[in-house]
Amino acid sequence: MTRLMACVLPLVSALVFPWQATVVLALGAAFFEPLMPLATGLLLDVLYYVPQTTLWPRFTLFGALVSVVALVVRSRLRTRRTS
Repeated sequence: MTRLMACVLPLVSALVFPWQATVVLALGAAFFEPLMPLATGLLLDVLYYVPQTTLWPRFTLFGALVSVVALVVRSRLRTRRTS
């Protein structure tokens, strides 16, 4: 139940809370689901991205970067546990 709430909260908070709170919740959800920051970044860019203001979809790129870091850390932790 905690993992489900950790994955749903960042997506819902994108509609309700400011983007700073959404980023914090997405970082917390990355402990349970490494691709959650990417999904949250995609949702934020779909909702709020304006092509005239920035060249790149910022939240998607940051979400992808955090997801890659979370996947690497998670794979390292699993390797250390099994050894």
